Amino acid sequence: MFHELGHALFSWAGYYTQILGGTLGQLLVPVACTAVFIYRRQTTAVAFCAFWTFQNLLYVATYMADARTSALPLVGSDESDWTILFSHWGVLQQDRAIAAWVRGVGWLGMIGSVVWLAWMHLTDSSRRPSGLRTPGG
Repeated sequence: MFHELGHALFSWAGYYTQILGGTLGQLLVPVACTAVFIYRRQTTAVAFCAFWTFQNLLYVATYMADARTSALPLVGSDESDWTILFSHWGVLQQDRAIAAWVRGVGWLGMIGSVVWLAWMHLTDSSRRPSGLRTPGG
């Protein structure tokens, strides 16, 4: 849903930005949620939304890797966003290599989010006197 909305929201900026807008919408929504929870200082929610952001990169990478073969099902088009973008940028032959890097960043980010959450909870509990618990924690 956020992907398709991104196409509409970025349509004012030209054809290729509109195409890229799907992925931007898919990523900007969880980034915005992460920012809200950082502002509210809600550690678990920050980690969850950061994980969500990086998880989306796995889906993006899947479609990037499919840019040349176009085997995956698409909504409303015969040509994927990444086929159009990679062709325009002249990197269509590197679709799988680019996708591998994006997938790697996604996995590192997801693992990092979980590790960060565990570290935050461990360091927070070590600062509290024993026997005391914070609400929701």
